[in-house]
Parts: sequence; structure tokens; C-alpha cells
Amino acid sequence: MKPSYEELEQQIKEFKKSDKEKLNQLVKNSFDMIVLLDSNGFQHYVSESCERILGFKPEELINIPIIETMIHPDDQEKTSAGLTEIIKNSANGGSQYRHRHKNGSWVYLEAFGTNQINNPLIKSVVLNVRDITERKKSEEELLESRARLREANLTKDRFFSIIGHDLKSPFNSIVGFSEILLEQINEKDYAGIEEYATIIHDSSERAMNLLTNLLEWSRTQTGKIEFNPEYHELVTEINDVVELLNASAQQKSIFISKNLPHDMPVEADKAMVKTILRNLISNAIKFTNRGGEITISLEQKPKELIVSVTDNGVGIKKENIDYLFRIDHRYSTLGTNKETGTGLGLLLCKEFVEKHGGKIWAKSNGISGSIFSFSLPLS
Repeated sequence: MKPSYEELEQQIKEFKKSDKEKLNQLVKNSFDMIVLLDSNGFQHYVSESCERILGFKPEELINIPIIETMIHPDDQEKTSAGLTEIIKNSANGGSQYRHRHKNGSWVYLEAFGTNQINNPLIKSVVLNVRDITERKKSEEELLESRARLREANLTKDRFFSIIGHDLKSPFNSIVGFSEILLEQINEKDYAGIEEYATIIHDSSERAMNLLTNLLEWSRTQTGKIEFNPEYHELVTEINDVVELLNASAQQKSIFISKNLPHDMPVEADKAMVKTILRNLISNAIKFTNRGGEITISLEQKPKELIVSVTDNGVGIKKENIDYLFRIDHRYSTLGTNKETGTGLGLLLCKEFVEKHGGKIWAKSNGISGSIFSFSLPLS
């Protein structure tokens, strides 16, 4: 028996109802959000999956200027431009942006849209929106990993350069002039012995300083240097380092003056602070002309101490100052007595200063004189 017209009509209604329910369930349980916007950027429909992704119920995101109120300030301009492009050119488009979560955090979203404003059944820009927070996190971790690997390779290259050239040079001088010295002694020709001995001594000192920096730098890269801050007198540490380096300064007739208070307690790692001071004062001696002057000063500010080493030496060109504390760019020049260097000491200073939460910087007019300063936070 054939169904009646009324029965057929009922079946069609139930079929449509079933399809509508299926569609509702598909949208509700979709991995993505479905969003409908008008030409002014107001959302008038948001699928229920927004609560899973953003913490908001659909009604909380309807009839509000979504770009101005929910999009991260840094992403608003590009998001607005993307929407305008879709509306004006009736084009498909997509963008990535950060959307506020109900808990106050930011969620990275990726939206693909199509212009259906002229479609009488839709009259909206239709967006398919996906949460890409985890993907963004993975991308950032990958970029950080690449940066760390690049820095490790640069460090390795710097090490090979130092070992292959800079460390070899002073040892060549030591071996070469010690052979000449032995020949002179064997031949009982004592002329020039003092000169050769001085060259051997200076080369040995340079090699020792370089080895010390190399060992300390390698330990910082492998995490084997312990950070042990303790209260001590910073003025005492400065005086100790100056006394240690006074002989080197006197060889060039350089006067080291100090503008220091009587005492200045600080919580810092003694060994690291001494290494910083030793490198900065040694550099000042190296680049100061014979008969020059170096001044070491200490300034107390409300939240930090600032130590400065000022010389009236050869100066540093402005464009080179930015390279002084970078591993990816080698900057090294000869001292006023042709002393060699690697720039490794300044990198070590930067590592140690930043361990304390401080900063290090340099100033120079590029013609004469330089000021190297670093800060140590006060507890």
C-alpha cells in the first residue's frame, strides 16, 4: 500500500529534521570553530566548540567588535587588514592571530575565511577557525633550538680559531725566542738576553691569560661553573685586581687611579667579579699608550652598583662597539704595544655579569679613550 501524501510529507519533515540534527552535531563537535561575521567585524554566530577552545560560551562572543575587544593588540592591524581584503575583493583568505581566552591567557588561532555576504542565505563572512597554540609552541621551540645550535657552532668555530691561531702565536714566540736564548747562552753571547727573556715572559703571560679565559669560557658553556654569590667588600676586590695588574701597567708607564668609596658591600660571586675586573683592566692597559692613565670608579645607585674602567687610549669606533660582546662576530685589534687578543674576555665578562642579573656596556668617541662599565644589582 502506497503511503499517503500526508505520510510522505511527514517522512520528508523527519528526514530534514534528522539532517539538521546531524549538521548541528557535526558543527557542535567539530575540532574547529565556525564563525559568521558581518561587514563591520561583529560576530553574529559562533559554534559551540568556542567554549572548548576559548573558554567563552557562544553568546559571550556575539554582537561585539571582536578585533578590538578580543584580538591581541599586536595582531589587530593585520587581522583587520585580512578581513577587509576578504570583504572588498570577495576573496578567500586566512590569517593567524592571538585571541583572548576567558582565563586571561592568549590562544593562537588560524582562520580561513570566504565572503558570503552577497549570498542571501548566509549574508556573512564565513570563518573556519582552528586552535594552533601547540603548533606555534613547537615552532618557537624549534626556532630556539636552531638558535642554540647556531650559537654552539659559532662557539665551536671561535674555539678552533683561538686554538689554531691565537693560542699558537704566543707559544711560537716562546719556543722561537727560547731557542735563540739557548744558542746565545751556549755561545756565551749575553747581548740581548734580557730582551729575549722579556719577550718570552710577555708571550707566556698572554698565553696564560688566554688559557685562563678559554677554560673559564668552556666551563660556562658546559654549565660547570657554579654561581656562588656571597657578601663581600667590592672595593677590596678592585684593589686586589689592581695590585695584581700594576706590574703590567708600570711596564708601559701607565698610572692607575681609583675613585672608590671606603667600603661597598655587595652580594656577588667573588671569582666571577674578579674575572670581570681582570679582563676589563687588562684590556684598558693593552689599549692605553705609554704614559697614559686608567681610572676605576664605583657609583652607587638606588638599585645597583656601577663599576667603570676609563682609559685615555686609542678608542673604539662607534660601529664596532656593538660587536664587542657578540659571539657571532669576531672583533679584535692589536694593543698599543702590538698585544694580541681574541675578544673572548669580553664575552666571558658578559656571561658573568648577566649571571648576576646585571648589564655590561662600552662607550667611546672612536678617537681616544673608552669607558667599560658593568652593573651589579643590590639585594
